[in-house]
Amino acid sequence: MDLFMRLIEEHGYIFLFFSLMLELIIVPIPNELLMTYAGFMVYQDKLNWILAILMAGTGGMIGVSVSYWIGSKLGAPFFYKYGRKVHLGPDKLDKMAAWNERYGKMLLIFAYFIPGVRHITSIFSGITKITFKTFAIFAFPGVFIWIGTFITLGRIFGPKWEQFHQETSKFLVIASIIGAIIYVIYFVIKTNRERIREDGLLLFEHTFKRFKTFLGIKFFILFVSIIFIGLVSLMVGLIQDFIANEFGQFNVISSMVIHYTFDERWEQVMKMFSRAASWRVLDTIILLTVVWILVNGKNKLMELQFYAVNLIGAVLFGKGLHLLFSYLTRGRNFSEEFPSGEMIMAIIVLGFFLYIVIRHPISHLFSVIMVFLEIGVIGMLAVSYSYLEIQQSSDIVGGLAFGGVWVSLVILITEVFRFIDLIKTTPTKGK
Repeated sequence: MDLFMRLIEEHGYIFLFFSLMLELIIVPIPNELLMTYAGFMVYQDKLNWILAILMAGTGGMIGVSVSYWIGSKLGAPFFYKYGRKVHLGPDKLDKMAAWNERYGKMLLIFAYFIPGVRHITSIFSGITKITFKTFAIFAFPGVFIWIGTFITLGRIFGPKWEQFHQETSKFLVIASIIGAIIYVIYFVIKTNRERIREDGLLLFEHTFKRFKTFLGIKFFILFVSIIFIGLVSLMVGLIQDFIANEFGQFNVISSMVIHYTFDERWEQVMKMFSRAASWRVLDTIILLTVVWILVNGKNKLMELQFYAVNLIGAVLFGKGLHLLFSYLTRGRNFSEEFPSGEMIMAIIVLGFFLYIVIRHPISHLFSVIMVFLEIGVIGMLAVSYSYLEIQQSSDIVGGLAFGGVWVSLVILITEVFRFIDLIKTTPTKGK
């Protein structure tokens, strides 16, 4: 790697161009590390950020085009016969052909973030005779996204580029795989839309025909249950990481990214969003929630009772967590703010208000607007606390996760009681 770093220092853009071109023609060059180092040189003003991405991207486009041409000219028979020598044997070719036929070309965009996959994607595209125009539409943007990401990360991390390269590479691989899975799900739904609709109607007829009036509550309970289980899993993982004291790199990386994205011009905006966790704002939301229940609620007493449980429990839950973690980590160097009490209260108050608005909407459009508005406010509140260095990112994420667990549990119990009341008050056939 020292040799490559010396070459990029001496030859700059030219070496970036050729190294990316050669790697994407299956020449083993550690380009992710190299691109991050190039980003560090951008940080030092030794390279221009845009020009570095353009030169590396142009080399990458030529590299994938040559690989595509190799696959197209040699064809499937050659690789079926000799492909095992370059890890492109018949089994792998058949699997990739079925995958490509089933899920489309969009996966080319994600492939470059996955080591081992990016080296054969272009060759395989040529083998399967995808038209070069179609290949280029998906592959070229994927190359530039991959290159731009690592050069930008090097620019953000600056002198600490090497320290955080491996950690961020793992996150990017995971994110790419998740992105690919989401696309696969979307593609499957899109291509099987009619069958899914028919199966859904069949499911409705056989499962919910007797309880038509309960269908909405059943789906709502299922939806909240999924959120609750997901948040509990996240909470358990955060507890393990906290006790193992593994938040150091996460805090540094997230802080650097936030300060890079939001410069000093955002300071006043961040101060404004940070006030969303103040008691003046939360008290206003609490009062508004109570008024909304009284005006629009159908089970007013029950909802007010559970809202009181939600608020009282939130205070006790937050205090209890701090006492617990203080006991578990006594005498050791751990954050005293984990999980953030402000984030716990904010997500619990705002979360229940959003639930009431959705449960008793003025209009569907208003509910949709409120969902996006609250997500934006909570997101910027979390960012502002890190930006203003009020709390560490791990404390903030912990507060949101723990608060989310509590409010989703209260909402889930509220809906179960609502469902039981409906069963009791709805006459069944034969009675």
